[in-house]
Amino acid sequence: MLKAHGLWDRLVPCLKAGGAEVLIDSERFRAGGGVYRQMDATQDQADRHVLVLSAEYLASAACQSEMQRAIALDPDFLRHVVLPVRRDDALVPNVIKGPNALYIDLRDDSRVDQWALLLAECEARLGTTAPDWLTVRDEVRRLLLDDKSVNLVVSGDVKWRFLIASLDDSPALRLFSVDLEDPATASRRGLLGVMLGALGVRSRVPQPPEDLPEFGRALNSLARCRLALLHFDLAAHRADYGVDLFATLRHLVMDQRKLVLLIQSRAPFSVLRPRDDPGSYIDLATVELKGRF
Repeated sequence: MLKAHGLWDRLVPCLKAGGAEVLIDSERFRAGGGVYRQMDATQDQADRHVLVLSAEYLASAACQSEMQRAIALDPDFLRHVVLPVRRDDALVPNVIKGPNALYIDLRDDSRVDQWALLLAECEARLGTTAPDWLTVRDEVRRLLLDDKSVNLVVSGDVKWRFLIASLDDSPALRLFSVDLEDPATASRRGLLGVMLGALGVRSRVPQPPEDLPEFGRALNSLARCRLALLHFDLAAHRADYGVDLFATLRHLVMDQRKLVLLIQSRAPFSVLRPRDDPGSYIDLATVELKGRF
């Protein structure tokens, strides 16, 4: 159970990416039902109660009710079911200070050790440190919002899928995704069809070589789009894609400026594109997400 005042963009994504089921009462509210009753019903389903202590949280009657109900489950802090997280310099309540409960200090978001305490208690594993994961997520989002294409190079067993999914939470950023592990993308024509479908375009893709011109015409009918291509390493093993596909993407990204790409791969894009062919070059900012443990 979580009240993440001031941490919707940081704590919640890290916990979800790490595999924790995050219960947020406001996401489950139904019109016509009592607010406190619905809050309590969500809270009663939780195994852990994360209390994000801030001035805003402590000034809220609803949050105070939630905190008191959580602490009543373990008033002496013996069972590790209540996890206080200090977010600002607001005074720690006596019900937490009195039992000398060890709180998690996230007043400084860069504290690797404090993030590790929280993730461990919630059985969440990112495969890297939370500050590194968030730094990469924020950098990728900044670049995409500036309409700059990105190559997200992932190494190790790091949780990158939710990082990409969480980019969509920004109101100004609408990101559509295509996964090259989808069998429908095995051919060039199939890939183009899936890409158009992800962008909401209902258009029949003709057989090559007319498939690429039709794809270009369809893209030109849209406003600039942001598209994530996942598992792009597979492109290097699909001869059917050919240099013409890369040249078309280059044209749409760099000349027409109709497409902004987020390419996720294990190897840099520079070794995945057809070699020694300038038409396959796409200007991408490389951002690395490295597994740490």
